Amino acid sequence: MPNKRLQGWISTVLILLLIALTGCQAVQGLDIGQALENSVNVKSIESKGSLELELVEGNTDQLSPREKALIQALKNTKITIKSAKLQDKQHASIDAELQYIKGTIPFRIVVDGTKIIIHIEGGKKPIVFDQTAFDADGAATPLSQEIQDKLAKSVEQLQPALIKFFVTNAPNPNKISVTSVSEQVNNETLSLQKAHVELNGSELTGLLKVFLTNILADEKGLKELLGQLYDVIIPIVKEQIKDMQSQSGEDTGGLNRIPVMQDLAMAYLDNKTLVVEFAYTTIQVFLKKAVDEFDKTMEDSISSPSASAQLQALLSDQTTLKADYYIDQDKQIRKSLLELHIPITEPDAGVSAIKLKAAFENWNIGKSVTASTIDTSGGVLNVDSDAFQGYAIVNNFDKNSLFYKLLKDDLNVTKKELHFIVESNNSYEDDDSLYGLTQPFINEDEVTMVPIRFLSEQLGAEVKWNPELKQVTIKDELNGTLIVMTVGSKTATVDGTGVALESAPALRNGATYVPIRFIAEKLGAKVEFDQDTQVVTITRD
Repeated sequence: MPNKRLQGWISTVLILLLIALTGCQAVQGLDIGQALENSVNVKSIESKGSLELELVEGNTDQLSPREKALIQALKNTKITIKSAKLQDKQHASIDAELQYIKGTIPFRIVVDGTKIIIHIEGGKKPIVFDQTAFDADGAATPLSQEIQDKLAKSVEQLQPALIKFFVTNAPNPNKISVTSVSEQVNNETLSLQKAHVELNGSELTGLLKVFLTNILADEKGLKELLGQLYDVIIPIVKEQIKDMQSQSGEDTGGLNRIPVMQDLAMAYLDNKTLVVEFAYTTIQVFLKKAVDEFDKTMEDSISSPSASAQLQALLSDQTTLKADYYIDQDKQIRKSLLELHIPITEPDAGVSAIKLKAAFENWNIGKSVTASTIDTSGGVLNVDSDAFQGYAIVNNFDKNSLFYKLLKDDLNVTKKELHFIVESNNSYEDDDSLYGLTQPFINEDEVTMVPIRFLSEQLGAEVKWNPELKQVTIKDELNGTLIVMTVGSKTATVDGTGVALESAPALRNGATYVPIRFIAEKLGAKVEFDQDTQVVTITRD
């Protein structure tokens, strides 16, 4: 397990380096690093371009019909960005279209402060994601507007420092050249410097080692970066801790239970020199150990019998990157082309390689740009971290729209398959464990009963309980069906029409149980029962 985990981290880092280390140091008088730094720090810009994904088909013999169909549907996918506008750090827009084997789907994405608003052709309402509406557990706990503003400003302040530190220490690959060219950018002919880069997987470990070694030797740069991190982050952390204490009226952690320890901790946080030196020393110790053991660690990870074939392929000549950057006299990237080839070694994956292509051109850099907007006056679909497993999003689209068919038929986002072992009536009579609260049982009417909330939510429905009426209401987020059932009653209503039940809903261990076939089929699922294994299988497409 440790080797697999290490290989995963190595793969992630190397893929990022593969794209990032396309040349950061000056070549033939062209300061590529400064151009990359400028492109990240740009305040406003207009762009257009495209992203292409090609799945190179491999052995599909072991794949299901659905999996084969998915590969065929997505094997040649392209996003054409007709217009991308960055007005400022808080406002941006993209007008684009997704092209795949079954057609073209236009869409617009707008960034408005902390909100991302998306309109896709066929959508009944724009979809809204609020980036601050989630905590670490995915629950909706919005931060105060003041803290949001400070965090956004902190990220903006830190970005130049982080990019500069990376550019300063990142090495160039072996194959990099610069030539003077004339190129069209937004129908304007410009005199530019073209930086051409080629890189393959076999170079990555060497580049990573040089990068880490450079950071280890850059005491001044690392301490400056840590100092900037301190200036931006620590005041917000301290303020948030104080706010939490004042709001709760209680101590927020172990140190706070002892006033002396609390004062000591705050004193340490107030001492910038101490914090920076401590962080620098800690990083140096771990980084030196990583560099000293780098060759052996990489050899053990890549050459050992447990090493994955995928990692070995990633670090071979099979993995390639080609990039062209067209840079003007102001050291701004006006045009870029990128081609990435990643081999897939899993023999039954159905895909032997992934090819990515990107092409962009930029203009109006640093000039007045106005982002497009999306009309939300007719309402929006606010998406939380769960969104009923995607059912609410799917239901937001016209069933005849291409995007609806992509989600439901090609990506199978609504497909569910559940398995339950059916027990006798008294097997879990006193079992209040999660297992007991989710298992069906056969009641005295010889009807299989299932906990309504668990099954309904698994199938993408919203469940509400009225304790006074002992009534449960289920709304299917996919097709809008509304079901109302009452404990002890053999009559339910489906979209307002009365329907007879085989057996009445019943309370058991604090949960409401209902006939499994009735609720599953009303939610558009199929029910199968294996008499030999006593297993119920519920499937929904």
